[in-house]
Amino acid sequence: MSETPQHGRRRAEALRPMSRRDLRSAARSNAKLPRPAQRMAVVAIAAALLAGGGLAQASSHNATNNLAGTMLSTGPSSATGASSAEAGGTPTAVSAPSNIALDFPRFKISPPAPAKPSTPDVAAQGAAITAEPSPSENAAPVDDPAGAQQYATGKLAGHGWGAEQMSCLTPLWTRESSWLTSAENASSGAYGIAQSLPAEKMAIAGADYRSNYRTQIDWGLTYIAGRYGTPCGAWAHSNAVGWY
Repeated sequence: MSETPQHGRRRAEALRPMSRRDLRSAARSNAKLPRPAQRMAVVAIAAALLAGGGLAQASSHNATNNLAGTMLSTGPSSATGASSAEAGGTPTAVSAPSNIALDFPRFKISPPAPAKPSTPDVAAQGAAITAEPSPSENAAPVDDPAGAQQYATGKLAGHGWGAEQMSCLTPLWTRESSWLTSAENASSGAYGIAQSLPAEKMAIAGADYRSNYRTQIDWGLTYIAGRYGTPCGAWAHSNAVGWY
């Protein structure tokens, strides 16, 4: 039987193991490739190592570290990592500031977001606050007819009136309220010594218009001066129609 190989077939050739120089050359070339190509190159080198089977584990480890150091190094760190691998040492570790994002093929690591300063909930605080009336609004009415008449007498001159006007003012407000600070008309709602309708009109003279006869008298005298001119004018109108 002839030893000449048959035409159309080729004898299988044994794979030649890669030397350290070949591995370093492949690593430097693969460092310039994009990341998908680098991963394919790593797979090719691993297949060559398995097929050759003749390289020592230390050489394979150094070659893998060389390639990994080249892939992870960026900027100025790339040259440092490559020279360290060529010298047979461990590639220099890559460090990065803690406030930048690291982007890997399948994982994206972002720095922690800065904590937002806590702000008070103004709406909640506003809802929790209960409005409280002023002490003057809660005060009980002071009914002092004699003191109220004495106060009114002292206010006549301020409106340009003589003391004789008190002879008309006294019966006018006696008919209306008996000079009681708390006097209230059950049918109309008029309130106070001057029988203001509504009572809230006296708030222009002071917030304590429901309890203070001085506030009520100040408002009542101003009302009479603007509407009738004098207390005697108001008294004459009240006698004619029954109200002022």
